[in-house]
Amino acid sequence: MPTASQALNGRARISDQTRKRVARVARRLRYAPHAAARRLILGRSNSAAMVPGSNMTGMFSDLFYRAVLAGVGGVFEEAGYRMLITPPLRSASQPPQFVEMASAREIDGVLVAGAVDGRWVKQTMDTGMPVVLLDNHLPGKPVPAVVNDNTGGAYSGTRHLAELGHTRIGFMGAAVDYPFGRETHDGYRRALTDAGLPVDPALEIIIPIDAERAREGAGALLSLADPPSAIFAVTDMLALGVTTAARERGLAIPADLSVVGMDDIDLAAVTNPPLTTVRIAKEAMGRRAARMLLDLIHGDDVDPRLVILPTELVVRGTTGGHR
Repeated sequence: MPTASQALNGRARISDQTRKRVARVARRLRYAPHAAARRLILGRSNSAAMVPGSNMTGMFSDLFYRAVLAGVGGVFEEAGYRMLITPPLRSASQPPQFVEMASAREIDGVLVAGAVDGRWVKQTMDTGMPVVLLDNHLPGKPVPAVVNDNTGGAYSGTRHLAELGHTRIGFMGAAVDYPFGRETHDGYRRALTDAGLPVDPALEIIIPIDAERAREGAGALLSLADPPSAIFAVTDMLALGVTTAARERGLAIPADLSVVGMDDIDLAAVTNPPLTTVRIAKEAMGRRAARMLLDLIHGDDVDPRLVILPTELVVRGTTGGHR
């Protein structure tokens, strides 16, 4: 039995020939190592928690995070790691499931996608458990993170509209309590300033990331005495809400209103007309974060601890010159 255990658990002193022979017998007998026993022997579970942040209802219902998840899953699969997806973060008073799993050493590391209370991250890291943030970072905290260039993305989307001759550019921003909201707002305003355009708070709507709320917010902007001729929305779902509001008012896109989103979800390329958007490297973000977590699990340092991935403006059919 000791030889079989050492072979199945990859112990170095067992020859390749013996290991292969034991593996063949194990497959024939449909043997699987006991997870708890394996964890005690090796000090690892070969599993990591994937945690949906408080800004989403789930990993699979969100088109953006579903693409991120594909990147994470591919890396974990190649490394022989199980990915345990926890319920989305909700309660601010009770420790979330990933904290309890980390304390019990049921997992080897944690990936959190989106918004998370920093105290739970600190509590988890204090136990020695590796944590990596995805699409979020905690300014001033030494928490490894992989993020999109939110400021640069919002800048390029807004600047594109200014270069088309639009002088009144609306902003459909995200009411979130993590850096994404502030960074996209900063990018939008910076692009206006660099283009020599005034910043007008009356053209800015800050709402939860929801297409229906975007439809309502865009309706308010388009009802102004001097409405915008273009709107930049910080996600594609918000942009789709904007296009719905425009059509309800009989406006043609892009002849009467130009719209830019940000994400480049699969749906963006098949809308009518196809959505101009700022592409985020969603799968690459997931892959980079997963590799970073595995490095930390294996005791390797990661540098830089904050990885900022570049964006790309994708011009399609919802933007045109201002008449």
